[in-house]
Amino acid sequence: MKVKHINATNLIRRHASIAALSFGAAALLASPAVCRADTLYVANSLNNTIGEFTTDGVGSIFARNGVNNPIGLAFDSAGNLYAANAGDNTIEKFTTAGVGSVFASIGSGELRGLAFDTAGNLFVASAFSNTIEKFTTAGDSSVFASTGLNNPAGLAFDSAGNLYAANYSGNTIEKFTTAGDGSVFASSGLGGPTGLAFDGAGNLYVSNWDNHTIQKFTTAGVGSRFANTGLNQPFGLAFDSAGNLYAANSGNNTIQKFTMAGVGSRFANTGMNFPSFIAMRPALVVPLYLSARQSGSELILSWPTNAVGFTLQSNLKLTPPATWIDSTNAPATVGAQFTVTNTIVASGQFYRLKK
Repeated sequence: MKVKHINATNLIRRHASIAALSFGAAALLASPAVCRADTLYVANSLNNTIGEFTTDGVGSIFARNGVNNPIGLAFDSAGNLYAANAGDNTIEKFTTAGVGSVFASIGSGELRGLAFDTAGNLFVASAFSNTIEKFTTAGDSSVFASTGLNNPAGLAFDSAGNLYAANYSGNTIEKFTTAGDGSVFASSGLGGPTGLAFDGAGNLYVSNWDNHTIQKFTTAGVGSRFANTGLNQPFGLAFDSAGNLYAANSGNNTIQKFTMAGVGSRFANTGMNFPSFIAMRPALVVPLYLSARQSGSELILSWPTNAVGFTLQSNLKLTPPATWIDSTNAPATVGAQFTVTNTIVASGQFYRLKK
């Protein structure tokens, strides 16, 4: 079978889609595709819900069962969301579909921030007991740190695997090595530090609940004021895939969005009740391809099942005006592939995936 080669980059740029060309032949094109946009999750402490917001700031309820004064939020590498329930000192685990189950219970301590290391271990800040608990993927627990903590709130890991804790009552940021050895990372410009988040360059951002500001620290611990407007008792912080920073204002039930330059705007202001920690599920970008192979008089087209939301379309030509028609054959799932079988058109036919 002869294979036609196409410049995929030009084709995609021109038609805003992924396409395969069949003239009694097969072609394979590949390109990154966003199959899921960034989604922001918010722990609503006073109405016992977890909200989710689209990139446009449209909110909905992600979970309400198994939630009791939720404060901490964190995603594992598989996309499951964990919530720290300060009301009953439990950690609830939610699948991507929002189905919850108890992951762990802690006797006391008033749970606060959550963070995962790269090995999948979950770290939990206990504000009243001034400890950080470590849970393995199997749910086995141990005390990771019990010194240098004073009402710890937010937790965050840097790229080297060091854990940072915001000491709300001590007005310090404590840094812990992977072995649990602690030292003061920062103590200036802080007023009730609560939320923590790292940008892509390794700078640490800290929300100051008491003085309504966000402080930025370099990797060397040098601090500067990042934002002081549009904030009202800021709690949790999270970055999106584009580098924008989001802050949960627990004082007025809003989410403020800041560009990398520190320019703020209101992202969301509905459906929240004392928003505390927040977590961003990043956009899912997967290699998207449409492949075609001939079987007698039929053409079998396939693409990955993780490329959700795409429709197979066909056309007899690419030159304008081009009319793309949705395939009437429902795709079948074969392993990790969607497949559609069509009769080969003698004059040739173009195919594409469109979202």
